[in-house]
Amino acid sequence: MEHPAAPVRVAIISRQEVVARGLVAMLSDYPDRVVVTSIPSTRSRAKRVQVILYDTIGLHHHNVSELEHLLHNTEARVLIFSRDMRPDLRALALGMGCEGWISMTTRSKELVEAIELFARGLPLPDQPLYLGEQAGLSQREVEVLALIAQGLSNAQITERLVLSANTLKTHVRNLYRKIGVRTRSQAVGWAMRNGFAPPD
Repeated sequence: MEHPAAPVRVAIISRQEVVARGLVAMLSDYPDRVVVTSIPSTRSRAKRVQVILYDTIGLHHHNVSELEHLLHNTEARVLIFSRDMRPDLRALALGMGCEGWISMTTRSKELVEAIELFARGLPLPDQPLYLGEQAGLSQREVEVLALIAQGLSNAQITERLVLSANTLKTHVRNLYRKIGVRTRSQAVGWAMRNGFAPPD
């Protein structure tokens, strides 16, 4: 890949210090390609920042105001950093208008390359296998299953994912068939055995 002439200016936003510090350490190995900068607060306009790397754990408990501000009131592009065990948070962020995501399993070199591509408005490389892919679940079915595993009702899931009740029923029926279950409790059990986050 051809590297841009100037390093990409990146701000990292995570509520977990270990994640923020880990990302800074990963990116510090590539000072000629990315420069990690700070912003005064998540409510700032992030001037001169090209990419904000946003940890989706900030959306836990459906707290969306911070990400909404970053998407609509900053000059930077927002790239989400997502835990594979919480595809529901990734789905929420993408539904709010984020244009790209990176898995927490991404290695340093791949992360830097993704940031460079994202800053230039280019497509990101394929992500690693997502939860449920080996069972043949679609990304949307994974998102539905993740929310079922979190204990949300069908009404809450349709609101969260902006789906009709009939569309949700179709997704639920299809994913139940693919993972070989018949009841909601069996689906939750399958999700827990296969890496999905347990209920809060």
